[in-house]
Amino acid sequence: MRQVDARGPAVRPREEIDRLRPYRIGSPAPAAGAVQIPPVKLNQNESPLDWPPELKAEVMRRLAGRPWNRYPPVDADALREALAGSHGIGPDQVAVTNGSNEAILALVQTFAGGRSVLLTTPGYSMSAPLAVIGGAAVKPVSLQPDFSLDVPAMVEAARAGDVGMVFIASPNNPTGNAFARPELEAILDAARGVVVIDEAYAGFASDSFLPDLSRYTHLAVLRTFSKAFALAGARVGWIAAPAAVIAAVRKALPPYNLNVFAQEAALAALARPELVAKRVQMIRRERERVLEMLRRTDGVTAYRSDANFILFRTELPAAVLFLRLLQRGALVRDVSHQPMLERCLRVTIGMPDENDRFLGALRASMEAS
Repeated sequence: MRQVDARGPAVRPREEIDRLRPYRIGSPAPAAGAVQIPPVKLNQNESPLDWPPELKAEVMRRLAGRPWNRYPPVDADALREALAGSHGIGPDQVAVTNGSNEAILALVQTFAGGRSVLLTTPGYSMSAPLAVIGGAAVKPVSLQPDFSLDVPAMVEAARAGDVGMVFIASPNNPTGNAFARPELEAILDAARGVVVIDEAYAGFASDSFLPDLSRYTHLAVLRTFSKAFALAGARVGWIAAPAAVIAAVRKALPPYNLNVFAQEAALAALARPELVAKRVQMIRRERERVLEMLRRTDGVTAYRSDANFILFRTELPAAVLFLRLLQRGALVRDVSHQPMLERCLRVTIGMPDENDRFLGALRASMEAS
């Protein structure tokens, strides 16, 4: 191919974008000579259970009946109505998004662009980059040593006039704990901007702020189909908020943002609440079993979780233990780069045999010390 000289000015991104690192999940190759064992994948907080073949077939049947040459319903009305009906709110209180990351970005652009986003640290790894991408400054507030909220610091910061949005994930990722309701209510009472409570893992917890939408005009609750509903591949998120908040944020969402497959898959999942509940119960049982076994392991500190993963700390450098686990067939997440999480790793709850394999790999890795 003949080389053509490129013409035009050298373009540069915004400085704050240039400083960001792309989101990537990598798994280094085991050291030379290590036994090559396909690892159990416990690093991305996905459901260990795929959807049953008959449900997949139903989605494909419904897809085959849809015209693929036409755009999907612009507002995904059927899905919005189904979500509203299943949670006792109105369709005008629901916006659906291409994953919850699109929801966070749209909320930032709507309420905090040119202002500030207040968030906790450690916290969801994409919250700060999405705030920057949306044109906001980031104001982090550290959690307490026990990973609870520093309420006085959060309340003081939330009252600042430049804070357009407060973002709190509860249960929090990667610490796993849900924050106490009185603490969240204190922040809601103090905040001048919109308060976003990310409930991505609410299916595994015992409390939710969805019933509180009628109490607060500035509350937005985020949900996703990626975790409890086992539809990470479909990329479906949604926002529940007062109608005025939804009306504003929908202006920032691109049209046709949810394709026909995602809409049909989410509708099919909503129609099987008994299957979702059964799977969630299994994961919660396994979570408690794995937590107990971790706490029995010498040199390991494991933290209580309200999600489908567990944060744990060991005496080893996290990078060293990560590689040892990988070489023994368990892929987890190294989260030690976040503040307060030195020597910490995060493990997703899998099927019982996968969890046993991880626990065995952990014991062997610790004994190798």
